[in-house]
Amino acid sequence: MSRSVFVTGLLLVAAGLGLLAVKVGVYGIPLVPTETPGPWQVELRIHVRGEGGRGSVRALLPPPSATQSIFDERSSSDRLSFSIREQEENRLGVWTGWLEDIHEIVYQFRIQSRPREVAVPAPGEGEPLSRALRLQFTRPTSALPASAAAVKELLAQLDLPSQDDVAARIRTIYAFVAHEIERIPSAGDDALLTLAHRGGSAEGKERLLITLLRGAGIPARVVRGLELREGVTPEPRTWAEASARGVWIPLSAVHDFFGSRPEAFIELGRGEQPLVEATGVRVVGHRFMAIRESLRPDEIASLLAPDNPVLRKLSLYRLPVPSQAALRVLLLLPLGALTVAFFRNGIGIATYGTFLPVLIALALRDYPLSMGLALVAIVTGLAVFARGGLERLRLLMVPRLSILLCLVVLVVTGLALLGEDVELPDLFAGVVFPIVILTMLVERLYITSAEEGLREALIRAFWSVVVAAGIHPLLRSEIAGYLMFSFPELVIAIVGLLVWIGGYTGYRVADLVRFRALVRDGSGARPS
Repeated sequence: MSRSVFVTGLLLVAAGLGLLAVKVGVYGIPLVPTETPGPWQVELRIHVRGEGGRGSVRALLPPPSATQSIFDERSSSDRLSFSIREQEENRLGVWTGWLEDIHEIVYQFRIQSRPREVAVPAPGEGEPLSRALRLQFTRPTSALPASAAAVKELLAQLDLPSQDDVAARIRTIYAFVAHEIERIPSAGDDALLTLAHRGGSAEGKERLLITLLRGAGIPARVVRGLELREGVTPEPRTWAEASARGVWIPLSAVHDFFGSRPEAFIELGRGEQPLVEATGVRVVGHRFMAIRESLRPDEIASLLAPDNPVLRKLSLYRLPVPSQAALRVLLLLPLGALTVAFFRNGIGIATYGTFLPVLIALALRDYPLSMGLALVAIVTGLAVFARGGLERLRLLMVPRLSILLCLVVLVVTGLALLGEDVELPDLFAGVVFPIVILTMLVERLYITSAEEGLREALIRAFWSVVVAAGIHPLLRSEIAGYLMFSFPELVIAIVGLLVWIGGYTGYRVADLVRFRALVRDGSGARPS
């Protein structure tokens, strides 16, 4: 290894590890994923088709509170002006401007949610709400018909406790709706229809609960939010809050909580206002996406603090959720390339190029290694079997390879059907197995067998799969994924290691094995 190669590699490795040391030592970013659940990054995408005039789009934004911390709010408004309006109960994001054709609005925020625990007051404890607030949260509305005759009739049948024991009255009404009203997903959202049919949708049950509470003279309000669970698309949720002598108690007859809102529920707003609405548009639609981060809230805050503009610009956590998901995979590829370089230049293993083993490992990333290797073996066997038959037809190379592609597709389709019949999910998952990567392997195998013989082709295919099996755990490693995404400067250090490997001109392990006879002395005996 020349001096220039050594110095270049050393500078690159030092630069990458130095930046990592600054993040860890100065800003306190952990080297491994924290055990404490990190914040959620939530993204709201709104699509509207305008009418060719001025209009506006409004969405409920999460309010900061003692149980949820909001930071790093951003909006991409597609030529529309964006503002936040603080109302009495809600925060509204408002996008206004000239709405024509199709617009996409993206709003992102990070949130750290904590469970909300409320001590239900005993009779005589606490302070009652003011008269104005009591009237506001007990009055009937079209969606909450608290003064309807059916509501009064039911409340009379429930035989509620005395007016002094508000908590007991709330529990009685809650128990009735939770246990006596059936949840029917396909039913309507109307409170009175839900009461009449003794069943309704999730929204219908919550509206009925609030309607009965208001009919009993108990202040109650609608709360809208999201339920965040890892690996699941965020679900809009509705629940209720009832006031017992000035203490707002969270409760849900659908999600089975009383006095304690789960951590997975985040609040977006209160009242009957929808999550997203618009004026001056023909069509409006929206969807939520969310991803759980490994960093703690204080770590994310320091990473994105205004007094650290350089670090803020370099943070990948500020990117949109789909971009983050793609980069979490992409940043693992340098580790795969480093592994291939070590096997080829350090050990001396011959594989099909530099990137094919990495691509094979990437194709197997979402599957158990044993099942992935079995699929590769099936496809490789298919290529060897089909080679003999196609040779007899003396077809040109491109049509022959195209025929092999068709055979690969048929085999994977057959495996999907077999997996469905035998209830083996791994086989059924083969329907989305990367066909292109498998076809590349078949093509290289076929060409090598034609040029250098079948034995050489199978040896290279074998070692390519062996190297891919060595890369596979890296691509599936949670720690490796966290390190490469949180510290992308490690790619610089990997480049430095590749410079060292590329500059090494000494013996490889395979060379020592191949020429081991040369270490014998002239008499044929090993030196003592």
